[in-house]
Amino acid sequence: MPQNNNAPENSSSGTFWKKQDLFLIAAVLAAACLLFFIYRFMFSTPAAYAEVSVDGQTVMELDLNKDTVLTIDGWNGGTNTITVQDGAVSVTEASCPDHVCVQTGPVSRAGELIVCLPNRMIVTVIQGGD
Repeated sequence: MPQNNNAPENSSSGTFWKKQDLFLIAAVLAAACLLFFIYRFMFSTPAAYAEVSVDGQTVMELDLNKDTVLTIDGWNGGTNTITVQDGAVSVTEASCPDHVCVQTGPVSRAGELIVCLPNRMIVTVIQGGD
């Protein structure tokens, strides 16, 4: 029987991407990263204060320009130690079992937040100067 020789010529080479394709993909990714960082750091303004809420109720507002350390009573007897330093707020100690809120680290940009689900505490960074 005659063999079918109508197979595409490039099928045996195993090359799926050409160098030009990879270069184009890398250039698009680099441009996207560059635009993200320009937007993130050039056009976002530092925040003026942070709002602390427990179980959906605002319990205090913190001025990010004044360094302070305080303890917040969370839900069901839980506690969180909040530190404001160098224009950023962080949770430095927590009574929760997972410590995700502590591992979040300092936040300082408007819209960033720290959440402690077991203690039902949320720290939201708010942009000032409306």
